[in-house]
Amino acid sequence: MKSFLLTVCFIYLGVCLALFLLQRKFLYFPVPAVISSTLPMNVEGISFETDGQVLQGWLINKGHDKALIYYGGNAENIEQNIDFFKVINLEYTVYLIPYRGYGNSSGTPSEEKLYQDALYIFDELNKQHLSVSLMGRSLGTGVATYVASQRKIENLILVTPFDSIENVAKNIYWIFPVALLIRDKYNSLERAGIITADDILILVAEKDEVIPRARTENLEKELRNRQFESIIIKGAGHNDISIYPEFSLSIQKTLK
Repeated sequence: MKSFLLTVCFIYLGVCLALFLLQRKFLYFPVPAVISSTLPMNVEGISFETDGQVLQGWLINKGHDKALIYYGGNAENIEQNIDFFKVINLEYTVYLIPYRGYGNSSGTPSEEKLYQDALYIFDELNKQHLSVSLMGRSLGTGVATYVASQRKIENLILVTPFDSIENVAKNIYWIFPVALLIRDKYNSLERAGIITADDILILVAEKDEVIPRARTENLEKELRNRQFESIIIKGAGHNDISIYPEFSLSIQKTLK
């Protein structure tokens, strides 16, 4: 019996070590860009050089006074949102910049580096526009809330947001000491009270199979002293929320 318990303990500790060492393999799922070399009308390639890396993305509707920066979800081909932003016809110049290691951007993702890159890009674009708004989806909501807590922004749109990656991971890996193991926590809850956005829109997928509703509601509680609107998209799942008409209509209303 003693040897059995020792074996179980060694296996448990081994799994903990593997989770710690390989955690970014479980968290980040970079995908290469799938856009053709011929860009649609009113879409241009754009790049930023920072920290020895080159972040390559796209801008839509060049020339507007207002800007919108979109932070994509994990394993998302961010360029697949080009048609969406063109169709909803915003009076904004929209920037789709893949994270380092994603799309055609060089480097390796981590929470610290994604924040660093996001602030650099924001500061560069803020010089060119009268105002900047942010939109984040899933993992991108963690980046968006960080920038919104560090810089003055106009609008903040959070699609399927969470309170922290740590809490999401605890739901999945409940048997392990996640708080001791995890390095990239994306703690939106911690900075919710200092977000500077004039307006905040939260879009929730009714049937979200990735982010538990409790994780979003916990974040909303910390935003209770801020002006925000939370909309549940009926029937939507985590990955298909953007195909529902209420999704685009809500964004258009916020970015009026």
